[in-house]
Amino acid sequence: MYLYDFKYDDQSLSDFGFIVCEIGADSKTIRGAEISFTLVPVQYGRRRIKTGSKYESTLSTSFKICKNPELFSESEMTITTDEFRALERWLNRREFLWFKSYDFCDPQIKKAWFRASFTLSKYEVGGEAYAIELNMQTDAPFGYGDEINEIYSFAAGNLTQVITDQNDEIGVFYPDLTIVCGSNGELSLTNETTGREFKIEHCTKDEVITQHGDVMLLTSSNERHDIANDFNYEWMALENTFDERENVITASLPCDVTVRYRPIWKDTI
Repeated sequence: MYLYDFKYDDQSLSDFGFIVCEIGADSKTIRGAEISFTLVPVQYGRRRIKTGSKYESTLSTSFKICKNPELFSESEMTITTDEFRALERWLNRREFLWFKSYDFCDPQIKKAWFRASFTLSKYEVGGEAYAIELNMQTDAPFGYGDEINEIYSFAAGNLTQVITDQNDEIGVFYPDLTIVCGSNGELSLTNETTGREFKIEHCTKDEVITQHGDVMLLTSSNERHDIANDFNYEWMALENTFDERENVITASLPCDVTVRYRPIWKDTI
């Protein structure tokens, strides 16, 4: 990891007057996502076929921070109890919050986001704390890119749009959607790539329908719309294969569809 600063829960390490540091010959190998396979022997054990697979663990790492010597004199470089407590309060959370590091050599380089929490340990020399080791634990075996927020207009005479799945993970996922209906009727969004049809009956003009992809929840701005009974429960999904990322979507009615998600980035911390 090459970084000098990071952001966590909308605050930066530099806000506390600290920087990321190395002590002595600090170095380590950061491993990416680990996948384990369930295998069944065939042909008397000559080979094995896959019957399942899963990510075995989430990403984790550790690194050290210290006071910025450009802001503190040599006599002020020890870390006080109050300073340590302030960092503990910020980083040692009982939840996973967004973390992003900044590259020392190129601050403009795109780095992945991670949901993380930290355990802090003092690094002492002669009984005085001069650095803090951060043990970082994430909630996933991969990182994420910046949030994608794209609007697609399905208009009369142009009811087909192409949406590109920007995930590194191959397969199907369910983004957040906000659909503004342009007319009354049965609304369907058919993904020709996946063969799935998302369909809701009895929609009204200017009604706003929202799909919350992570929790599989559908809501409507029209309180009188019995959406629970009018929905076919075929959630709107996007898909990518190794060779193809484009999803061809056709709407049955004019509508504006906002697609929101953080793409999976298969990157190390």
